[in-house]
Amino acid sequence: MKNKSIFGICLEVSDLLEEKNRKYGNANLTKHGHLGVLTRLSDKLARLETLTKDNLYPESIEDTYKDIAGYAVMALKLMRAGEI
Repeated sequence: MKNKSIFGICLEVSDLLEEKNRKYGNANLTKHGHLGVLTRLSDKLARLETLTKDNLYPESIEDTYKDIAGYAVMALKLMRAGEI
């Protein structure tokens, strides 16, 4: 059963974000600063638009929302660290 609380969902996003950050790093964001973040978010929003047209892949839609939240959190972390 999937967690429905805000805290639980935030923990899921945190786990995903840490895993992806270990795999891929954050150079795709720091290289271009806020524009890099906006580009990644734009990619995810375009994916979400495509996925929601027929609602055939609810798991992919959920993953995309987690990615969007993750990019926002990572941007805040990097901004507070002076990296973007």
